[in-house]
Amino acid sequence: MGWVRVEARKRVTTVPPIGHPLVASFDHRVELLGYDLEETSLKPGDTLHLTLYWRALAEMDKSYTVFTHLLDSDSQIRGQKDSIPGKGTLPTTSWVAGEIITDRYEIAVHADAPPGRYILEIGFYDAGTGQRLPVVNQQGQRVDDRVLLPTEITLE
Repeated sequence: MGWVRVEARKRVTTVPPIGHPLVASFDHRVELLGYDLEETSLKPGDTLHLTLYWRALAEMDKSYTVFTHLLDSDSQIRGQKDSIPGKGTLPTTSWVAGEIITDRYEIAVHADAPPGRYILEIGFYDAGTGQRLPVVNQQGQRVDDRVLLPTEITLE
């Protein structure tokens, strides 16, 4: 019989440097603090490296999945990575209020994606139902179910 050692993960509450600060609230449960992009000029078949920074605002009883979609000018998805945060290791049910999560994504650009300008949309959804967490304003009113990152990606 073997032993298994389980260690608590270190909780981070200090906001790291963020290249593109951008604040948005997902149902007053999670706050987007911003993002980093390693590159903004790509070719079909390349991989886009995106880092999202989240702050847990409340404890959650559901494990939400993050969606990241690379959209062309017709809003067609030309690259996508959906995942439980932390490449599957940091479910939102494990987050505590005030915790900062650094969440990295590698998004494969479709090999047949045409040249042009692209944007990224991100958000959260319940994988069991497909229902997205709403993006809300300070008054708690729903304004959308996704966030469009303002940095354009160019595909050559």
